[in-house]
Amino acid sequence: MGLFGTKGTLLRSQKKAVFEMLRAAGFEPSEFDWSQESTDGATFERLSYRDGEYYFRFSSYAEGSCCMASPGAYQLVEYEYPRAWAQQAESFRNWTGRLRREIACSDPWEELAKYRLAVAAGGFDGPNETISGAEVEQIARHMATLGDEIQLAFELAGEPAAFARERLAYLSEAAMRLKSRDWCYAAVGVCATMAMMLSLDEDQAKELWSMIKNRVGAFVRLSERPSGPAETA
Repeated sequence: MGLFGTKGTLLRSQKKAVFEMLRAAGFEPSEFDWSQESTDGATFERLSYRDGEYYFRFSSYAEGSCCMASPGAYQLVEYEYPRAWAQQAESFRNWTGRLRREIACSDPWEELAKYRLAVAAGGFDGPNETISGAEVEQIARHMATLGDEIQLAFELAGEPAAFARERLAYLSEAAMRLKSRDWCYAAVGVCATMAMMLSLDEDQAKELWSMIKNRVGAFVRLSERPSGPAETA
């Protein structure tokens, strides 16, 4: 008797083994769902995690048949060609480790985008002009003062305070080489990064951006462009 039925589906004992492997890996089996998919006349068992973004499709062992795993070790989808259940079970165990890695990993880019949207959703109006030497000096002085204000407002000390000052120093340096509108976008990026790394909430992120604008807005001579349907056209 083969390891798979005539339709290429897993045996009940194999599904039980999958259940136990999930539990051993620290997963709640109820978060997974079974389904079947057909390709070129062959039917395969697929186990999907939650919304199905990640999954493991079991091989039928037929010539050229493979198991598909997402996430893979180094790419989104990987293929393996097991010739026996023991090999496929080992592939599944390895997949549970990769799945654990991916779901435990936050996406800093997505989080950063949320902060950028919170502090300046609509972009900026106005010309992209050279920042004068006098304005560069004024921006540098205001960035130094702003470091003290931010440290006090958000009760920063130690490494967080040093990080905030380092980012503000970057804006001082950037004013010497960027034009006004480009500098504003750099300031948005710095503000979003600071808010994320300091674990500020949305209201605090907006407060941080207001503090920056209040200090240097007059020197870059730019006003924020409101966000709305017209901006996405």
